[in-house]
Amino acid sequence: MSLKNAPLPLLINPYSGNELKMENDSLVDIVTKERFPIKDGIPVLLREEEVKGLNKLYQKRYDWLAYFYDFMMNIGSLFGGKEAFKSIAEIIEVKSSDRVLETSIGTGMEIKNLLNYGRKADYYGLDISYGMLKKCRRNSKKWNIDIGLVQGNAETIPFKDEVFDMVFHIGGINFFNNKAKAIQEMIRVAKPGANIYIGDETVKQIEKQPKIISYFYQKPDPEIYDPPTKYIPEGMLDVVTHTLWNDMLYLISFKKPE
Repeated sequence: MSLKNAPLPLLINPYSGNELKMENDSLVDIVTKERFPIKDGIPVLLREEEVKGLNKLYQKRYDWLAYFYDFMMNIGSLFGGKEAFKSIAEIIEVKSSDRVLETSIGTGMEIKNLLNYGRKADYYGLDISYGMLKKCRRNSKKWNIDIGLVQGNAETIPFKDEVFDMVFHIGGINFFNNKAKAIQEMIRVAKPGANIYIGDETVKQIEKQPKIISYFYQKPDPEIYDPPTKYIPEGMLDVVTHTLWNDMLYLISFKKPE
């Protein structure tokens, strides 16, 4: 999905909330004139000086992991990962007419998985790691999948209010600086009545991982790896926490009120 026919009408400056316009190879805030580059067709709506703490640590790690991530995921599928992908696709509801955002899209494997199970939609992806987005862009071309990609922080999503029919996140929120803000942002960009899904590893998976993989993650701690249901605002509907893959993954589902 090219920039000219996809994300631009939906995007905002995440720091001011203002709309953006195209100028040469940049997006420019129509009020403040702040300028954001477009790299390889991917808008970079991120101030690097604002990326701090765990967000900065994992941005750097995933920039490096992008070279090996798909290989690691494919190896994982040989040890039961296919069951996890299948379970996720069975829970997530999406219609072909839906506009869908995945935060922390990584290399795009979750969207490919949904499409493998017939979950066609108009897909968009956000990630803080440019390395992962570059790999996702290559994958989307290889898989012939249209995905509107944007680099940004899931705690300050650079999309307008209430523009997505479904929003989901699989993997990453455990290590966010501010889980509550990330969930609030997912709700903000979702339309009234939209389904929202949030999933990540549990402590059990971290404890079972090979040491070489565990190096990249925080040490097992329930405060980090427990499902972040306490950050879901009151008033959200049908909040359910699913445990998948022998309790090694959680997937929270809920609905934004209409």
